[in-house]
Amino acid sequence: MSTYSNQCAIVGVGENQRSRKSGTTPLHMALTAARNALTDAGLEAKDLDGIMNYSTGGDSCPSHELATYLGCHPKYVKDISGGGSSTELLIADAVALIEAGMLETVLIYRSMNGSSGDKVGRGYDPDMLQSMLPGGSFIMPYGSASPTQWFGMFANRHMHETGITKEHLGHVCISFYEHAQRNPNAFLNGKPLDMETYLATPDISMPFNIHDCCVELDEANAIIVTSASNAKNCKSKPVFIAGMAPRTTHSHVHYWTQVDEVAADHAAADLYKSAGVKPEDIQVASIYDCFSWVVMRQLEAYGFAKRGEVGDFVAAGNLKMGGSLPSNTAGGMLSEGYTHGMNNVLELVRQLRHDYKGTDRQVKDCELGISTGWAGPDIAGAMILRN
Repeated sequence: MSTYSNQCAIVGVGENQRSRKSGTTPLHMALTAARNALTDAGLEAKDLDGIMNYSTGGDSCPSHELATYLGCHPKYVKDISGGGSSTELLIADAVALIEAGMLETVLIYRSMNGSSGDKVGRGYDPDMLQSMLPGGSFIMPYGSASPTQWFGMFANRHMHETGITKEHLGHVCISFYEHAQRNPNAFLNGKPLDMETYLATPDISMPFNIHDCCVELDEANAIIVTSASNAKNCKSKPVFIAGMAPRTTHSHVHYWTQVDEVAADHAAADLYKSAGVKPEDIQVASIYDCFSWVVMRQLEAYGFAKRGEVGDFVAAGNLKMGGSLPSNTAGGMLSEGYTHGMNNVLELVRQLRHDYKGTDRQVKDCELGISTGWAGPDIAGAMILRN
């Protein structure tokens, strides 16, 4: 773990314009995001010797296709099936390959027509159990066939045990919607949210209403990772990878005998140890937010609030600008857009570079930030970045 510390850096980030209907392919969107990331870094496509990508059910384009249309010939391409946490896990792979001397500069991307094409939130057809979801027979015959339903059950159990209320979930949503109003590229920019509106919105799947759920869109994001030595030659200010930690838990991907346990509970200690920091050192955060409750459970897991105190933590405004842990400052997946968390990493990089200096969007003097990923209770990946 200690070898992670500051040996590699993120030197380029980019995205395409997010929309409900892109009218184009994931390849086209990935090209735009990749070219924007290269421009941000001051690099050319020929400088890339590794390209990685993740998709859910094949909803993206393969890395070798992107390389072809970028006009480069990387030594290494990699495509995995994944979702939340995959951004952090692929960055960890890039760091390992760079530190091993096999690669120098790696582009990682996520491209998805998540609104006009395959929607992750749509769930799975209960009539196609085994082909659609391994192990789905444990839950789907009982009517639980979508992430909203799965995470809703975990949320209800956790809320019952810790005293978290619907209003507490609302504070998470309102904080991130407030951030989106400062971000002209957030999909819900111009659509602020207040508690009265939030509480009056009917639930989709208890305890979640539409504001508690991420905004599924058509969009692509890209990140460029390179060695610390090469980062010095890039145009952008490097943001160094100070620590990382992945973790799986539960014996079966869709059968949990212990529903109060999440992988982030176990990843946290390794994460802080790898970076040599503590939760109280973190100044800005990108917390995976496919649902509002997922943010609260991770705040508990990563040590920002004690069990039973997370509700009061968010109600006190600590996730907002000026709070103790400004989080998801572009609006997060609840109000900026949903690319399985990669957009949250882009925002964290920009915050740590102080790209918004002189505006009310900048977290003042931030030097250390955390990004967390959540594939579900069973998989977590997180990293700590520093400028």
